[in-house]
Amino acid sequence: MLTEIVELLEKVRLKPTDVRIYSLLQKKELGVREIARELGLSTRFVRERLKELTRRGIVKRRLVEERWLGYKYAAEEPKEVIRKIKSQIFEEFLRLEKALGNI
Repeated sequence: MLTEIVELLEKVRLKPTDVRIYSLLQKKELGVREIARELGLSTRFVRERLKELTRRGIVKRRLVEERWLGYKYAAEEPKEVIRKIKSQIFEEFLRLEKALGNI
């Protein structure tokens, strides 16, 4: 059971780079290349992290058309991020409790 709890915490944990990306996006809306350049990361890595952060509702994206078609990213409001992470943790604990009931 302890292993499942550790896995749950890993699942909802934000990586240090995620925190850096979120902090940068709190200041202004940016594209992948701009984030990568600002943080000294590869664009591929930034895209992967943004995909996960968007999926979790921590970062939002907007389709833009400026000489090119792409996305700009912005941080969700901190209160909303806390609410979403809290909800994710709660859902994971419910899943674990359900699994324990089936043992």
